[in-house]
Amino acid sequence: MNPKLRPLEESDIPAIIEISKTTWDGHDHLPNIIGEWMENIHCHPYVLVQKEEVVGVANIRIIDNGMTGWLEGLRVHEKARNQGFAKKLTDHLFDVARQLRVERIRLVRSLESEAPQRLADSIGMNQVYTWKVFWKDIRGVKWKLDGLLIDEIQPKDVKSRIKECPDLIAMPDNRNPYSHSILRHWDVFETTDENIDHIGKNGSFYFGHSDTDAAFSVGGIEPASYGPEWCFTLYATSEHAFLSGLSKNLQLAQEQGCGNMMCIHQPEFTHLYESVDWLIERNHDLALVLHERYLHQE
Repeated sequence: MNPKLRPLEESDIPAIIEISKTTWDGHDHLPNIIGEWMENIHCHPYVLVQKEEVVGVANIRIIDNGMTGWLEGLRVHEKARNQGFAKKLTDHLFDVARQLRVERIRLVRSLESEAPQRLADSIGMNQVYTWKVFWKDIRGVKWKLDGLLIDEIQPKDVKSRIKECPDLIAMPDNRNPYSHSILRHWDVFETTDENIDHIGKNGSFYFGHSDTDAAFSVGGIEPASYGPEWCFTLYATSEHAFLSGLSKNLQLAQEQGCGNMMCIHQPEFTHLYESVDWLIERNHDLALVLHERYLHQE
């Protein structure tokens, strides 16, 4: 019996939470965002139903003033995998995106997962950039670097600060030289005034620079199964700037009462883990890959 696609309904949420328990070792963030899907007019979530049971879910969220269709939350029940259901959901959301006349589709995936890579290849998505991610229990950590002076900046100042250091958030493989994006938690946003204000509602921006170095980060508290977690993306132009930004976010996390942190950063600084005693061992690591496909020529 062929599965059927239909819009997500509130009564589907318990089944989707069950599906999420087999993803990310049970630490899937999907249960924390699915409520927003139901309320946000820019979200278009669909489920795949087989024999009256929800076996898959995915959402496309329209962001960047209608420029981008953000594909997220693609999950298939473990007993229904390897049957083409993920592609069926994705193909449908591409059709939704075309109807809404978005310019491109974007998604992020874990580099360690082979199935999403095969899916991205099968639907013609190009790999744009890869970040490294680590999670760390920071309870009892005492460490401070006397590095760059990094202060909080207001959303209205973000674009001008980034303009001072144009290479700070660059993604070398980005085919659009006029596209400048920042990563916040699991989402990638163009640096428009609207997006920066949106990020600033639940997050904060930090910036510091010298004649030779610059560090920029965006972070905030996110709910997790083990308690509040300080989640931040750190951009840096040098090793010194990276360590300075790391020190600042450790301080922020501890001031906010977070016992854990999640750090997303440029891959060229991964080797510095070995130079920081409390980072030699981490709770979890992965690589996060951004894919995109432009639709305007189709």
